Amino acid sequence: MASRWRAGSVISPRVGSSSWESPSQLYPSRVRVFSRCLVAFLALLCGGLCGGESEFSILEEAQVLAVQMKKLSAQELGVFTMQLLPAYFSNLSFSFSPSQRIFSSFVYTEKTSNGETEVQQLAKKIREKFNRYLDVVNRNKQVVEASYTAHLTSPLTDIQDCCSIPPSMMEFDGNFNTNVSKTISCDRLSPSVNSRAFNPGRDLNSVLADNLKSNPGIKWQYFSSEEGIFTVFPAHKFHCKGTYEHRSRPVYVSAVRPQSKHVVVLVDHGASVSETQLQIARDAALVILNSIDEHDKISVLTVADAVRSCSLDQCYKSFLSPATSETKRKMSTFINNIKASDSPTQHALGFQKAFQLLRNTTSVSKQQSNTDMVIIYLSSGITSRNSSEQEKRATLSIIKEENHHLNNSVMILTYALINEGVTELKGLAFMRDLAEQNSVKYGVSDRSQLPVVKGGMLVLNQLSNLENTVGRFYINLPNRMIDVASFSLPYADQMGDGFIMTVSRPCYFGNLLLGVVGVDVNLAYILEDVTYYQDSLASYTFLIDNKGYTLMHPSLTRPYLMTEAPLHTDIIHYENIPGFAAVRQNILSLPLGSQVIAVPINSSLSWHMNRLRDPSREAYNVSYAWKLVQDTSFILCIVYVQPEIPVKHLKNLNTAPSSKLLYHRLDLLGQPSTCLHFKQLATVESPTVMLSAGSFSSPYEHLSQPETKRMVEHYTAYLSDNTRLIANPGLKSSVRNDVMATSHVTDEWMSLMELSSLNCYIVRRYIATPNGVLRIYPGSLMDKAFDPTRRQWYLHAVANPGLITFTGPYLDVGGAGYVVTISHTIHASSSQMAPGYAVAVMGIDFTLRYFYKVLLDLLPICNQDKGHKIRCFIMEDRGYLVAHPTLIDPKGHAPAEQQHITHKEPLVANDILNHPNFVKKNLCNSFSDRTVQRFYKFNTSIVGDLTNLVHGSHCSKYRLTRIPGTNAFAGIVNETCDSLAFCACSTVDRLCLNCHRMEQNECECPCECPLEVNECTGNLTNAENRNPSCEVHQEPLSLTVIEPSLQDTLPQCINTRCSQRFTSSDCFGVLDCEWCMVDSDGKTHLDKPYCALQKECFGGIVGAKSPYMDGMGLLADEEVASLNMIKSAPVGPVAGGIMGCIMVLVLAVYAYRHQIHRRSHQHMSPLAAQEMSVRMSNLDNERDERDEDSHEDRGIISNTRFIAAVIERHTHSPERRRRYWGRSGTESDHGYSTMSPQEDSENPPCNNDPLSAGVDVGNHDEDLDLDTPPQTAALLSHKFYPYRHTHAHHPLHPHTHHLQAAVTVHSVDAEC
Repeated sequence: MASRWRAGSVISPRVGSSSWESPSQLYPSRVRVFSRCLVAFLALLCGGLCGGESEFSILEEAQVLAVQMKKLSAQELGVFTMQLLPAYFSNLSFSFSPSQRIFSSFVYTEKTSNGETEVQQLAKKIREKFNRYLDVVNRNKQVVEASYTAHLTSPLTDIQDCCSIPPSMMEFDGNFNTNVSKTISCDRLSPSVNSRAFNPGRDLNSVLADNLKSNPGIKWQYFSSEEGIFTVFPAHKFHCKGTYEHRSRPVYVSAVRPQSKHVVVLVDHGASVSETQLQIARDAALVILNSIDEHDKISVLTVADAVRSCSLDQCYKSFLSPATSETKRKMSTFINNIKASDSPTQHALGFQKAFQLLRNTTSVSKQQSNTDMVIIYLSSGITSRNSSEQEKRATLSIIKEENHHLNNSVMILTYALINEGVTELKGLAFMRDLAEQNSVKYGVSDRSQLPVVKGGMLVLNQLSNLENTVGRFYINLPNRMIDVASFSLPYADQMGDGFIMTVSRPCYFGNLLLGVVGVDVNLAYILEDVTYYQDSLASYTFLIDNKGYTLMHPSLTRPYLMTEAPLHTDIIHYENIPGFAAVRQNILSLPLGSQVIAVPINSSLSWHMNRLRDPSREAYNVSYAWKLVQDTSFILCIVYVQPEIPVKHLKNLNTAPSSKLLYHRLDLLGQPSTCLHFKQLATVESPTVMLSAGSFSSPYEHLSQPETKRMVEHYTAYLSDNTRLIANPGLKSSVRNDVMATSHVTDEWMSLMELSSLNCYIVRRYIATPNGVLRIYPGSLMDKAFDPTRRQWYLHAVANPGLITFTGPYLDVGGAGYVVTISHTIHASSSQMAPGYAVAVMGIDFTLRYFYKVLLDLLPICNQDKGHKIRCFIMEDRGYLVAHPTLIDPKGHAPAEQQHITHKEPLVANDILNHPNFVKKNLCNSFSDRTVQRFYKFNTSIVGDLTNLVHGSHCSKYRLTRIPGTNAFAGIVNETCDSLAFCACSTVDRLCLNCHRMEQNECECPCECPLEVNECTGNLTNAENRNPSCEVHQEPLSLTVIEPSLQDTLPQCINTRCSQRFTSSDCFGVLDCEWCMVDSDGKTHLDKPYCALQKECFGGIVGAKSPYMDGMGLLADEEVASLNMIKSAPVGPVAGGIMGCIMVLVLAVYAYRHQIHRRSHQHMSPLAAQEMSVRMSNLDNERDERDEDSHEDRGIISNTRFIAAVIERHTHSPERRRRYWGRSGTESDHGYSTMSPQEDSENPPCNNDPLSAGVDVGNHDEDLDLDTPPQTAALLSHKFYPYRHTHAHHPLHPHTHHLQAAVTVHSVDAEC
């Protein structure tokens, strides 16, 4: 290769070699070949930019670079040890060992799908789970009803107050996340409970305790008495500062009145209503709103001189809306903002509008015969003195006429608002007449043949208990004695984490309602068979109710990691493909069936494309097989993509003879060579195997129970057994073959640990299978909740079969700092490279600076002016930068992760948007966080290179071309004078600046808009209904916590000897090392830079705080305010004037956008970490200091004159912190790292540790308000996940891992 370069090349001789290691030591022959190829490629790429002429083809040199990347993947990761791909290496001069043919040599069985058979089998499993909890509820109901018979002769009235239980009787239980007693139940009382009220609690104790022992997934069990006693098991303290009214909770109301309720709440805020009365009305309206659920429909109106409805959704003006959590939130906001009016109340107008809403809703929906319609009027009842009788007559006339159109089926309930000591008798009489619809009294003739459904009137004052009065409005409705069990839709466990469902049933003695029995069930357990269904990559499942509402779909987060309810919408929006509307109709109308539709490739869904075995066809078949789960209202559906093409499964395999199976629970096994790999308990003696929840027959049982040493030994024995005689310990049958197949990579990885010259740049290697089997080296202790198949490195590789796939940079949860992942699919055969044939994905993590180090060491032109004018970069196929000068600049005020080409090179971004065949803006609907995502997709099949297309861009020239065989592109920019370019970005959040338009050729950063939904129908707006659904939402991860003392006593597994590296080239990019260049003030360059550990000099700044926040400190508000934002460089007078004009324009657009869009988006969680940036690189720099920096002080940051994200806000509202905290990432991530909460936004939260998901940060019991009502079916519940975090009131974290045997330690020195 050297002979091909001529004298006078733009590439100068290599400089700055290390005094610690020679260049030949640092880069052996194969790396030098790669380096020289990269030099040649970028030199030629730059040739046209720098004015030099080149005789070489850029594409030719890019091909050489691609070959070297494939060598890196083959030799460092071992991709081609696991699978021979002859087409990739037909022209290479080196040979491979026979082990390269391993996966191609395995024997596979082929299976063609039979959807109807499999859906019936899976539906049977789900039915058995539901039946288990139905049996629990029915057993409890029988005990209650039998106890009441005994109560009639021997009264059962004993009360065990939950708040008086001695602490000695309770102990902490992680499943409930509080101190409980599992031997007794306890009681909380509503106001005015009769001392002789029936209380079967003590008779229930033994039955409830037995239920808990024999049924996994159970949480709280309860009996809600109609007389006002709430009995809960296990006993625990809650709501101890007053009485507890459980009978106005949605689950109780829906159990005793299961018929659908259409409710209009009419609030009088006219001149006759005092502020005190209005506050009572507001509180009463909120109580009503919170007492109903999604099966009911509601509207809230205010009346004075005019009638007003909630304006947060346009449909509220015409229809009632299902009482979803979103509707409740919006209407609660509306209620709280009701202001007193100076105008007299027009009562007739209010009732006319209320009836209009009921009529409209009835006409457009399939009205059931047992639907109850009710108008609830909160008013003082006072009319104008001058026309009092006329107003009353007009009001009753409207009621009579309007109710006649609805067959007199509407009940009116009135609540008279009075001030203390003041009674308006005429007003009370009018309110009673309204409730009884007594129109004859006012001379309104009654010609209807149908009787009126009379309501009732109650008086409300400041002393009224609204939950006990208004909250029980439903007792006026007819009790149809519907004695059936009901299942609630999923809802958030307000006292714990995740989501639950409630199974409840009313108890009767004859016609006497005794109360409601119920049990809360963990949603993760109920849906585990749907969530972890893995027959093959070609199939997936979803679960809906009989109205089409979606409970679980593969594009949603797993239930136990949900932080808010998914959008309450129809399955048709998830399966948004041509022809599905007809399938949906059949699914909802037929209890069992199947149907196949053909889908054009250009209308496909992303998770369909990732399952194709033959992507060459213009259309592909999709098979839907469904079954109604017996005794429930839920429908299960299994979807097969290309069902006519068989899928392949590994046949029985044996473990590689030299392979050692080591399970990842090093803390339990007492591995004698334990060390720390940064923050993880690890070993370099062997890779470890981790089985995720999807590897088990019962994923929830695996997650909810702690692993023991005996269990681990059983796993190991079974997975290592080539005789097939050892019993299966609860794993899926295909898992053993996956473990044995991946064992063949062990020898390769172990030899690389001894021989590879890149060990000091490689964080870890790993391989994962679709069943959730992960093999990782160095062997590491993993978090139990980790699922490799939902990480972006895995999904990106599957979406790019056969390509070397870049993912990152991102913050490694294991403590290695910012890393970049390269991953690659492994296929059943080298001739079958489609996504649906992938049998594994391999990955390798490099330090962030490694790739840019190659550019700096081997291509001086990339650093000849410190990255100001000539900038080299690498980006992946969504436009995120893998290597760029600003990513490694300690004074660049730029985050290291999720930086997009639009952020850093807006001129390039603006120009390439004019290449329609190269880049496309896309939209997708994200239902997990209720957003429309805008993102870029670059064409990885493009041939040739790109350069400036727009005339007049002579100041900045660029060249961009794809690196063949990868999903990445290499580019170089040469800026010869000041240039101005603009990409619309918000640095406050990810909201797009204009959600009403998206032009393909307009530059904007990846962003999101609110997902606009018609709350009354649950359907998306017409525009958004055309968008496909986004692919699976990436989930948060946490680092498994080990005993703190081990952090200090165990050595690091890999010692890279940072203190002995004396030059930048030796230190730059090395594991755990930073080249310290800037003093602690974040501005002053050190006279003598030096190499130090990351924790001492993170990002190259002395004393800079690590994003890991060692010492468990929390980010304070002022620290978050100092997180660095993108900042334009200063410009000359002319350019400054232009920038000022653009600033005014952009700020105007920004203000307009905030006015129009922010309200609707205010409560919506953003897509965590996807296409977002994290401000981690200089946490100590104060914002005002940054603003005073001139461009001369900015190190090697780009000096481009452009505006890229000019909008900033210095304040961080609590609402913003809530929105961005605790969300998972959907963007780049390696095998087991997490997108920390800081990664969710360009403005991270102000009060949370980046790794607090993995570290206990306080005593949660002290933070728990004991007055919070228990959320049993919206009444009480508390959720615990053993892999997540529990209370810290124990001496050690409950999930802290202790080594259970004496160990010796072993570490290695990384030779680079």
